[in-house]
Amino acid sequence: MKIYRLTIFLLLILALSCNSKKNSLGFDDEIRVVCSQLDEPLVRRYLSSIFNDTLFTPQPEPAYKLIFNRPSDFNDLKKYAHLIIVAVNRNDSNSGFRLIKKLLPEHQSYNSKDDNSLYLDRDLYAKDQVFVVINAVDEEHLNYQFNRNKELLHAHFDQQFNNRTNRFLFKDSQEYEENKLKIDFSWNIKVPWGWEVLKRDGKKNLFWMGAEYPYRWLSVHWEEGNIITDQLTVGQKLWKSSENHFKSISFNEFKFNLEKIYFNRHPGWRCTGIWSSIDSLEAKGGPFQSFIFYDNKSDRTFHINTLVYNPGKSKAAYIRQLEYIAKSIKTSFD
Repeated sequence: MKIYRLTIFLLLILALSCNSKKNSLGFDDEIRVVCSQLDEPLVRRYLSSIFNDTLFTPQPEPAYKLIFNRPSDFNDLKKYAHLIIVAVNRNDSNSGFRLIKKLLPEHQSYNSKDDNSLYLDRDLYAKDQVFVVINAVDEEHLNYQFNRNKELLHAHFDQQFNNRTNRFLFKDSQEYEENKLKIDFSWNIKVPWGWEVLKRDGKKNLFWMGAEYPYRWLSVHWEEGNIITDQLTVGQKLWKSSENHFKSISFNEFKFNLEKIYFNRHPGWRCTGIWSSIDSLEAKGGPFQSFIFYDNKSDRTFHINTLVYNPGKSKAAYIRQLEYIAKSIKTSFD
């Protein structure tokens, strides 16, 4: 009986300690990399080859920002959301390896070239955290394991971005607006707290909402039937949509890209590029991302367009956030 009570007591302590973890720190698009100054050029080259997604806003912006720090900063960084600790040169003069010896058991600290150099954990020091240790014997070992694990590593950070973004965006959504869309148009989409509905036009089949600081807009247009039969038709539809729906903006040919995708399991297209204002005294512009897809259950084609205006500041993370809002759409109900 005493052993049973002790076991319950220990389990309660463990549960309380897990629940007491605070939310992870840092921005969703930042990856903190901890390594020695000696290893940094090599580590930067390899990590940059994995996290090489670029968005044009119109200036190129990385989807993830790699921020390098030294092992002496680890205690200040260990609760950050995205953390990678790396050592390549295995000797005690390497501050990165000395840190890894404190973090890993001895048999993992002194692994061989036949062993996987990557160790990944979640929520180790904080909630919503991806914690990665890369303990390579030398550059050859690092190169082999990077090529072997790069897709896995990228997928974990993408999922982490997804989890944190969705929790932040949809923690408090405007259920009244969402239910009104369902009743009026037989579809709905998440309307985050702080967003304002700018247009709800049943005659033109157009819904438009926005938020400030930075400025973000999302619109939904829908038509009966399947109108995305070929790439030329889709391209023309998307190109003219800015003038038809917004009047005051146009899409630019710079970095205009159209690709075939599945959007929430519906066949469709993704279009990315740059938008600019056409009737303002002050030149305005920024990145846009559009999705057009056909829902056979409701027999309707939907076009979702997203815009960001944040002059002189980062825009890539906001475009990615808008994609998550776009993917919250429900186009039919049982």
